[in-house]
Amino acid sequence: MKDALLSLINSGKPLEIKRAMAVRMSIRGYSRADIAEELGVSVQFIDKWKPIYFEQGAEGLKLKYKGSEGYLSKQERQSIIKYIQSNETITSSELKDYIKAQYGVEYNSPKSYTDFLHQANFSYKKTQKVNPKGQPEQIDAKKKDIQTLINDNKEDIENGHLIIWMEDEYHQLWGDACGFVWGKKGERLEVPMTNFRKKQTGYGAVNCYTGEFILGDYESGRTEFTIKFVKSILEKYPLSRHVFIWDGASCHISNEFKDYLKSINDELSEEEWKIKCIKFAPNAPQQNPVEDIWLYGKNWVRKNFKFIETFDDAVQIFRDCLSGEYFQFDKLKSYMIL
Repeated sequence: MKDALLSLINSGKPLEIKRAMAVRMSIRGYSRADIAEELGVSVQFIDKWKPIYFEQGAEGLKLKYKGSEGYLSKQERQSIIKYIQSNETITSSELKDYIKAQYGVEYNSPKSYTDFLHQANFSYKKTQKVNPKGQPEQIDAKKKDIQTLINDNKEDIENGHLIIWMEDEYHQLWGDACGFVWGKKGERLEVPMTNFRKKQTGYGAVNCYTGEFILGDYESGRTEFTIKFVKSILEKYPLSRHVFIWDGASCHISNEFKDYLKSINDELSEEEWKIKCIKFAPNAPQQNPVEDIWLYGKNWVRKNFKFIETFDDAVQIFRDCLSGEYFQFDKLKSYMIL
């Protein structure tokens, strides 16, 4: 295999030589950055051709190479993709066993199997919790109600006279700093922590139209802090009317909060209310785009675990990642039919 690689370097076409050189330098231990700089290629170029070499040999690096006859035909590849799509979930090891059993082919590179999964429109994702009590009909009806509200107030939303907020509380735990990252085999990746129960509670609201995200840290999720958070938004946008869409938590529906709303909206017609509150459908937290924002922030903390020495560090990284940012997740966009 190495002799064939050297032969290609000595007698191949310019692009073939560059591919072979990138593979050879990588095998000899050069870093991807050094190879990219030396050959004038991208690191993606190296990542593409190295596994092809290990799979197909030097022949696979040649221009217009059609692949070895011992590998899969176009029809067989299509059959494998259809097999993947027939499953709700599948692991790369299950796919590997299936291809080996059905076609007698076993690839050296894991990338060959992930390529099949990508072609089948599968992605690597974390399983999500869902409340079995949630009613799909109620969820769909509520979404349509929110879309109608937004569409009916299109002009006021676009000129900033009305702001639609989706809000949620978060509870950041010390243990959230632990997650999955790539690391060297046989070596533990440790985050030193002594009080696993330590946590920080706060509030977050995303502007449905602009994607602006406002974050506030408070002692707990009690009504008094809900009022403080809502007040902070009104102080930032005093000339606007506000609609808050959130769940049915006690701090959103308590008598104390109702009294606060009455004091703000007193003597105003419903069309002029300074604050209006709407609840999502019950038992379905996945409706709220802020849930995705919390996950984004927590994943950022996990990725940066090596910079975390204390829980305060974790809180600060979480806060810096989210506060004042703008988000346009697909879930958020799905409500906006302006």
